[in-house]
Amino acid sequence: AALDGDTTLIVLSDHGFDLGVLHEDPSRARDLRRVSERFHRIEGILYLYGNRVRAGRRLEEPELLDIAPTVLALAGVPPAADMPGRVLSEGLELPPEFTATPRQIASYEAPHPAGAPAESKTDANVAPEILEHLRALGYLDASSPKGDRNLAALHFEKGEYAEAARLYADLVRKTPDDASLRASLAGALGALGRLDEALAELGRSIALEPANPEAHHNRGAILEKRGDPKAASHEYQTALRYAPDYEPSRSALARLGGGASEPLAANEKLATALAEQAHQAALRGDYAGATQKLDEAARIAPRFALVAHYRANIAYLQGDRAGAIAALRRAVELEPDNPLFRTNLERLEAAGPAGGAPASKRIDPPR
Repeated sequence: AALDGDTTLIVLSDHGFDLGVLHEDPSRARDLRRVSERFHRIEGILYLYGNRVRAGRRLEEPELLDIAPTVLALAGVPPAADMPGRVLSEGLELPPEFTATPRQIASYEAPHPAGAPAESKTDANVAPEILEHLRALGYLDASSPKGDRNLAALHFEKGEYAEAARLYADLVRKTPDDASLRASLAGALGALGRLDEALAELGRSIALEPANPEAHHNRGAILEKRGDPKAASHEYQTALRYAPDYEPSRSALARLGGGASEPLAANEKLATALAEQAHQAALRGDYAGATQKLDEAARIAPRFALVAHYRANIAYLQGDRAGAIAALRRAVELEPDNPLFRTNLERLEAAGPAGGAPASKRIDPPR
């Protein structure tokens, strides 16, 4: 009802999710800036409504790379010839010059060298104010690391592993301290059969982010492929240490006939159940009930680090950063070799004086 007749509404997601496997509480994802990529699927969502949209039409398998030329066309700017993707003309009412092939504009990138044909100049058929507007928005003469990452992922999903590896390698050279990028590069290298290189990248990824369950699982998969099930089981067990509900590692261990390297004692099993009940109570906003459950769990298993970490998470949800820091210090004291506990503690302590939850920092979930 708020739209006027000149407006087009686009509803878009760059990927979808596997229904039924996404955890009911996204805050328990390992990295709270995103939900774990293991739940992603290549099919996303795209809806168009309003000006220049043909009502009731179905788009014919649109792809991510079709969005930019389509948005340009809707804005009255002809897509350039060097832009991958197509205008989704089956769902739009557009003048023919916006969907014609070949495209009239060669490129919107940096100006071409002297001597280039006149028709390849960026301002050939576009008003200067439109170019300036696009440049001000950051769409011209700029690079997009996230866009490059998405493009690499798209090639990987299509089975174009060599191109995915090339793009990920370029991104890693630009941001060598990004553990997630190194893990993605390792995945592409592994798919190409370059196992030694994949293992090396996973090692660098884990050194940067030791508590990454996906990286440990992928290292286990490569070790298993190389005929070392014992070492593979250790990596799968490590992944489950940081993410007990990580199904790929659970399935791999079941296939290898293994289990947890250190089975929980009876009191630890009961404490784990109580801690999970505390977590559910906290999700409902019942922090008093959650604290009561954790107190009971601590009485049953006083030296069980997982209970301390749950207590840290619930304290943080309440805005009690001082309480979260104290609980994490206890968790590190009980399990000093756990990098997840140490990382969360370092993040909270680096955020400044205790007192309230910082707006831009959130600790990882209880494990």
